[in-house]
Amino acid sequence: MGNISMEVACGTYQFKVEYSKIKDIPKGDFISSPIFIVNGHDCKIQYFPHGYDDNGIMRLIFAMNCKSGDVTASFAFGMLNKYGQLSSKACRRVNMATFRQNLWHEHGVSWSMEQSESESHFVRDGCFTLICSVTFMSESYKEVPKRYINGILPFNIDDYLFQLLEKKEAADVSFEVDGEIFTAHRSVLAARSQVFNAQLLGPMAGRGMEPIKIEDVKPMIFKAMLHFIYTDSLPDMSDENVQLVAMTQHLLVAADKYALDGLKILCEDRLLRDISMDTVISIMTLAQQLELDDMMDECLNFICKPTTLSLLATREDYVQLMLSCPSLRELIGYHIGSKIWRTA
Repeated sequence: MGNISMEVACGTYQFKVEYSKIKDIPKGDFISSPIFIVNGHDCKIQYFPHGYDDNGIMRLIFAMNCKSGDVTASFAFGMLNKYGQLSSKACRRVNMATFRQNLWHEHGVSWSMEQSESESHFVRDGCFTLICSVTFMSESYKEVPKRYINGILPFNIDDYLFQLLEKKEAADVSFEVDGEIFTAHRSVLAARSQVFNAQLLGPMAGRGMEPIKIEDVKPMIFKAMLHFIYTDSLPDMSDENVQLVAMTQHLLVAADKYALDGLKILCEDRLLRDISMDTVISIMTLAQQLELDDMMDECLNFICKPTTLSLLATREDYVQLMLSCPSLRELIGYHIGSKIWRTA
């Protein structure tokens, strides 16, 4: 196959919006950011707080006027939570889009968010902050076979890494987890996790293939964690003879221990999608234990609905939690009070 040269340029822009200004904006109208420049191209964000069609779903448009030929770029939108951190539940990404020269070309994303959710999660000092991250990719192909003429290459690095894990090829480190042995590659683990980096390239660098004992993680959780490290995705756990929510919670704890932020985001997202009367108590307890503010806020929003709270109050697990954890009891009381104040 011919040589491929690739250049990447990235840029991030923060767009702060006064929350009071969006409440009365009619559907179809938008707030525009100032023009900002990334990689020499003019860019701007258009924010439709109430959408621009009948569904009324919030929409964000990324627009770019290319100065030197058509370009291909990916872009992502996010929002900072009220603690100034990028929220895991308010991120949308467009993998690749083409923008034309000397023309304001637009691509957008939509997501549904209630006004009360926006206020409780993202408003700080009367404002909320949108994040736009842009990555430009320019590729030049030399002697590329005709079947690759569109730049579509028949491989995915994640697939190859996973095969490396599955086939145990060139493995140079092993772990013993509750009697089961797992093999892996020091360089991959060290690149993905600061914790593994410190362990495997530090005190245990010369240990060879002598198994490293893992005491506080179950084998299926460790296996799922390795799957993420090599593929950047969660494994299919539908065939496991375990409760999916419980397994995801254990995986989230492991992700926190080994500083795998991407895995934490995926686990949080899966847990919040499955939140219910039967799971909210355990999810909220875990959110407090790991200091996960976004997940805690989502649990509080779920619990503090009048119908939910009245039903939970009769459950033994909820009563025990309130008795054993005064700080959570105070947090729920404060959250209910703030909701009443906002609707007054």
